[in-house]
Amino acid sequence: MSGWSKRDVNRLRTRMAEQGRGVEEIAEEIRRMCGCSRLAAFRMAHALSQPEVVERYLQAAPTSVMDQPLLSRLEMFPGSGSRSPQATQIIALAGIYQTTPLRLLDPEALDRIDGHERAVLIRCNTAFPPPRTVPEAKATSITPTRPQVLSTDAHWERQVEMAARRALRFAVTVEGSNVGPETLDQLREEVVRLARAYPQQPLPVLLGDLIELQDVAFRLLEGRQRPTETTEMYLLAGAVSGMLAKASHDLGDPHSAMTQARTAFICADNAEHNGLRAWTRGLQSMIAYWAGWPNDAVRYAEAGAELAAQTQGTASVWLPAQEARVWAILGDEARANEAISNAHKARERAQNDDLDAIGGIMTFSRPRQLYYAADAYVWLPGAEEHADRFAAEALEAYAQAAPSERSFSDEAGAHTDQALARVNRGDLDGAADALRPVLDLPASQRIGGILSSLMRVHTALRAPSNRTAVVARDLQLEIESYSQMPASAALPRGR
Repeated sequence: MSGWSKRDVNRLRTRMAEQGRGVEEIAEEIRRMCGCSRLAAFRMAHALSQPEVVERYLQAAPTSVMDQPLLSRLEMFPGSGSRSPQATQIIALAGIYQTTPLRLLDPEALDRIDGHERAVLIRCNTAFPPPRTVPEAKATSITPTRPQVLSTDAHWERQVEMAARRALRFAVTVEGSNVGPETLDQLREEVVRLARAYPQQPLPVLLGDLIELQDVAFRLLEGRQRPTETTEMYLLAGAVSGMLAKASHDLGDPHSAMTQARTAFICADNAEHNGLRAWTRGLQSMIAYWAGWPNDAVRYAEAGAELAAQTQGTASVWLPAQEARVWAILGDEARANEAISNAHKARERAQNDDLDAIGGIMTFSRPRQLYYAADAYVWLPGAEEHADRFAAEALEAYAQAAPSERSFSDEAGAHTDQALARVNRGDLDGAADALRPVLDLPASQRIGGILSSLMRVHTALRAPSNRTAVVARDLQLEIESYSQMPASAALPRGR
């Protein structure tokens, strides 16, 4: 380092921090005095060792490859045998160093990067916040915090909003890199993994992987592939966008959810896949239902009916089951019962298609169908016995299902429907028993639909007949406490 020792660097950093100089200035001065690369200078400006950077890198991107020898090669000055970095590596390091990706690269290093990788870096550069300054002259070191960008454990709202904007940009430009079989196989396996994990694992575990996978799929589609590969890519991109729509919905952001769902439908159209088209209409109806837009929910369900008739997969069951819930909330008992019957008939005809082969969130199981029936009947006055019975059947079916077919959110929904039916019948102790498994869920599983279902129970408990009941008061207090720590609060935030 041009004769500069670690102690010299520490003294320089401390002196400049005491002067209120920003990270960018400190890094640039270290680079000038030491003759090192910008990548190394930013690490030293943050008083981080290479092992510490590697640890933070792997925490932010646990599925990535990074170790100290690789970081050392990336930090070597261009032209001295250094390795040309990948865009994903620079983006992740920019998140750790609180700067933009392009500021980490010397001009010579940027020139050596592949044209596609350079384009990704330039595009992502604008997504990063401006560099921070050191606010206090007393600082003796600079403690890095993670900015709100996709490559780090950022605040969930920022992640969802950025993903929705990315989906929108793609949707606008799509109506207008080659992908090999290995890449397709890898993407397909990842879609299957995430689809099957979604009903069972907390969203904080999955959200980062979903956003990253969507970005990979979109970047590949922006290139050129053979027609059959393009069709498969659209199917996979549509499935991932659908999962991100569900994630946005679960985090209480119906507008971002609809943006993702529309993009999923565009992908389904480009793949000419009626099963995915029908599945996405069911998803849109479900988002509208929970957002309090029942007439939109009916419109989406009816728009998917013709598509459902053209597919034999379980998406054909989802649409009438979802439609039943919407007619029930609108107070149309006859149409709700008709839709429940249509879902039963569709189940008898259904045969697994390629979406069902993906499994998890991409399929509509019989236990879930029973839960939807309970959720419909709970809206209809005088149908409390039906709601309780269907909820019990759903829970029993889930209990007997294979572990891979369980769904914590739908099982929680069945429990809350059962509790609501019992409150409406005056059985408060029975309602408390039904609600206990839901109230015991950890914060990371308290997604939007579960919170909405619980608030239905809370509202029912406020009826005049329940005001003097101790158990009603206790349940209300517990629901209120529960709702103050939703799944969004359990997601990683910038430190």
